[in-house]
Amino acid sequence: MDTSTKRSFEILGLREDASAADADRAYRVLIAEKTDWSDVKEINWAYECVRDYFSSKGTDGSAGAQASTASEELHPSPAEQRTTGSGRRIAVVAASLTGVVLVVLAAFLAFKVMDPFRTRGTGDLSAIIKTLKPSVITVTTDGAARGSGFVVSKDGFIVTNAHVMRELTGKATFSDGSVVDIDLIIVDPDRDFALLKARQARQYAFLRLGDSSACSEGDTVIAAGTPLSFETTFTRGIISSTKRLFPAYKASFIQTDAALSPGNSGGPLINLSGDVIGINSLKISGLSVEGMGFAVAINDVKHHISSRRQMGESDLARQLARVEEKMEEMNQWRDQSSGREEKRVRDRMVEEQWERERRRREFSERVDEANRNLREQKEREERRIEEEAEQYRSRMRDQMEAKRKALSECLQTANHRYQTAWNDSCRSMNLGAQCKLPYSSASMLEQRLMQSRNECFRLYPQ
Repeated sequence: MDTSTKRSFEILGLREDASAADADRAYRVLIAEKTDWSDVKEINWAYECVRDYFSSKGTDGSAGAQASTASEELHPSPAEQRTTGSGRRIAVVAASLTGVVLVVLAAFLAFKVMDPFRTRGTGDLSAIIKTLKPSVITVTTDGAARGSGFVVSKDGFIVTNAHVMRELTGKATFSDGSVVDIDLIIVDPDRDFALLKARQARQYAFLRLGDSSACSEGDTVIAAGTPLSFETTFTRGIISSTKRLFPAYKASFIQTDAALSPGNSGGPLINLSGDVIGINSLKISGLSVEGMGFAVAINDVKHHISSRRQMGESDLARQLARVEEKMEEMNQWRDQSSGREEKRVRDRMVEEQWERERRRREFSERVDEANRNLREQKEREERRIEEEAEQYRSRMRDQMEAKRKALSECLQTANHRYQTAWNDSCRSMNLGAQCKLPYSSASMLEQRLMQSRNECFRLYPQ
């Protein structure tokens, strides 16, 4: 099941395993409920897609019979129409649709007279483009492609922009490669409009003119033309405004974001019903401008198309001269607008540059301040550490000096005790002070002295 068929099942509220009879019943219920024409178109398109799906897939006998009956009720053959008459059709439909025959019959009649664009709804762009393509042409003057145009009648009348056809004669190239000579019939510089006529007599495919006043913001549109010599190029966009005005022109313009490039001028702006609602005329470009294209509203030039009044050569020459003036005026306006925009862009760039520079300086100042703080903190920390180290060294020196003094006093005390004990031993032997003691006594005193000295060194190590 392709995407279109899935979408059709969703519109009718069907599951993918639904039968043809289910589709028929769902169609009848929905068509009886809907009153808006766009909803009716969508339901008709979905119903046709579902019928095509069941026809290609094949259904069981019961469902096939029911679908066939529904099709016969809604689409009576010419023979039945001749034999039964409108009264019998209404009776049959009334019996099957339980009291909603008028709504269903009105929807059916509208469905029968709709063209392929309306029948296919708004989803099949491929069908629209294939139908439009034979009617879109490339306008050539003096051997060079100047822009685009489109055929508006089967006898070969062609619409384009006045600034595209600035000569009395030229050539029109069709999508099939055929080339015909064309003559300028009408030119309206105030609306940037020109009407051309193909010299070769034949049946031309043509586009239908729509109602530009019926379009609204958000509508999807297609722009056709020959941008940059790429023939029959189509782009899609939406309408942003239906009534833009420019100082050089008296016509209103439809603004769209469909991509327009040099060569698109004169091509048609088409809605999803395949109707021409505008003539692609100009775009605004700049350093920061995108998607701003404008098309002359078709309602503003319909009177020229319907009148087809041949202007005299003197009138054409005079109006072509005015076309040049209009182009110059429009170019000046665009240059001024572009200049203002470029100035705003430059000013904004300067402001952004100043802002970046301000932020850079501010950041640099913060970095410098942070570095200064770090250096100061480092210096403070180094001074603190040096002071603590000096205090520690001072304490250590004091402690060493105190130990040295204590050791010296301890050794002096040991020597004093040794000397006192030696003298006492001498006196006990009735000998003079500092006498010569016997070896045993002297050895014992010296041993005690060594013990005292060792004890001093143990208590006050250096």
